[in-house]
Amino acid sequence: MKRYNRVFFIAAVIIMLIAPFAAGESPEKSIDNNVEEKQVVKSKSIILPDETLFDPLIADPRWPHFSVAYQSYINDDELKNVGATSFGETFPLYSGNAYGGRWITGIQAAVFAFFNLDADSMDLINADYWVGIPVAYRKNNFSALFRLFHQSSHLGDEYLLYNKVDRVNLSFESIDLKLSYDINKAFRIYSGSGYIFHREPSDLKPFSAQLGFEYKSPETIFGNTLRPVAAVDFKTWEENDWNIDTSVRFGIQLENIEDKKRKIQLMLEYFNGHSPHGQFYEKSIEYTGIGIHFYF
Repeated sequence: MKRYNRVFFIAAVIIMLIAPFAAGESPEKSIDNNVEEKQVVKSKSIILPDETLFDPLIADPRWPHFSVAYQSYINDDELKNVGATSFGETFPLYSGNAYGGRWITGIQAAVFAFFNLDADSMDLINADYWVGIPVAYRKNNFSALFRLFHQSSHLGDEYLLYNKVDRVNLSFESIDLKLSYDINKAFRIYSGSGYIFHREPSDLKPFSAQLGFEYKSPETIFGNTLRPVAAVDFKTWEENDWNIDTSVRFGIQLENIEDKKRKIQLMLEYFNGHSPHGQFYEKSIEYTGIGIHFYF
């Protein structure tokens, strides 16, 4: 089974590498890629651009954005009612033309934290600090994202006071590459892989892979402001024996009619796999929940 998982994700990455060639002359545009035709043909570079070339990954638990969620853990001996938050965003700094498309770079930064809502003071359990330099590219329906980033994880003070834990000083620098293709203005497929090149503890295994699918309804309701959306994200990490972590989200998206990149999503959520929270990366969890997610 482990060998099957590894081959499956390697094959997915290879398939996505073919996507740029399929994107060459496609006239279709994603309904939410924020790249108007006039932007694609710009002849000059832009400082502090107002464009997004690689759309957020809706079901990825570690995509930098603002969010708050309630999660109900299933069959967990320690946690039952959990609050999860993220504070972050992608800040574009410079963009230009390249190879018939557009490219952009900037800064991504975020803090991911979760809390025990059953504790008297709603104890902070763990916070992950994340900062990276992304370089994104888009040509027609094809987009790509390369990132160099750092993550460090820290346990909450109250959690340490009331729990006996073997603290892991998890900190690493990594690179990753994600490739994405929009299909028929409603569906999106993406895939990618990552490599940790500096890490603590030093025996962390470095390779990871990711695959995901998204659906955004072509039709809106309530005055063109609400859109049904759904997504599933699969991740696997060599450190966890290539076991698959599954994240599913579906709900409705409130969007700005004039600026599609500004939106709010109200989502029902399900997760099953190894915890995405840094200090607990070896722990298997399962939860259902509801969250609200902000994209600017």
